[in-house]
Amino acid sequence: MVNHGAMNILIADDHALFRDGMSLLLQTLGPVEVAEARNRREIEVHLKHEGMFDLVLLDLDMPGVANADGVRHICESVPQTAVVVISGSDAGYVVKACLDAGAMGFISKSSAGKVMLAAIQMVLTGERYVPSIYFDNSSEHSPDAASTASSISPRQQQIWQMLIDGKSNKEIAVALDLTDSTVKQHVSALFRKLGVNSRTQAIQKARTNS
Repeated sequence: MVNHGAMNILIADDHALFRDGMSLLLQTLGPVEVAEARNRREIEVHLKHEGMFDLVLLDLDMPGVANADGVRHICESVPQTAVVVISGSDAGYVVKACLDAGAMGFISKSSAGKVMLAAIQMVLTGERYVPSIYFDNSSEHSPDAASTASSISPRQQQIWQMLIDGKSNKEIAVALDLTDSTVKQHVSALFRKLGVNSRTQAIQKARTNS
C-alpha cells in the first residue's frame, strides 16, 4: 500500500542484492516507502494496484524490459510518474534511446552512491538527469551538439541568475531548499548546455547574450 505521507519509490531490478542496497541508499532521502519488482509483470501489478509512485527506478536489463521499447511501455503506462533507467550499459546510444523513450534520467550502475542520490533528487525536482559520460563517450552527440539541442530549464535559469549574483553552491542550496549535491548537478548540467567550464565563463555568457 502506498503511504501518501512519504515518498513512494518502486525499485524494479531482478537482482535482490541491488534492490536491497538501493533501498538502503534511498532512506537517506527522508521518509521513503519502497516497493520492489523483479520483472515486468510485477512492475505492472505494482503500478496498477498500488496507486501513484513518485519515482520508478527501472533496470534496463531485467526480464520483460530489455530495451528502449520496454522503457517506453513503462513510461507510457505511468505518464505522471518519473521513470529513471539504471543499467550497467552506459554507451551513448543506449542512454539516448532510453531518454527518447520517455525516461527522465539514466544512471549507470557503476556510479557512486552520492551520484545516484544527486541524480534521483534532480529528477524528483522535475529536472531530467543525463550522465556526463553520455557527452564524453557518445559518438553521435558531441558536447556542442548536446548544448545546442538542450534547452535550459527554469530551475537552471534560476541557478544561472544566482551564479551571476555571486551566490555560492551552498547559498543556492539553502535558498532553493536543495542539497549541495543536487545544486552541483544542476550547475554541471548548466555548464554543459552553455558550453562553458567555469562560473566566470557562465557569467560572461550571460552578458554576451544580454
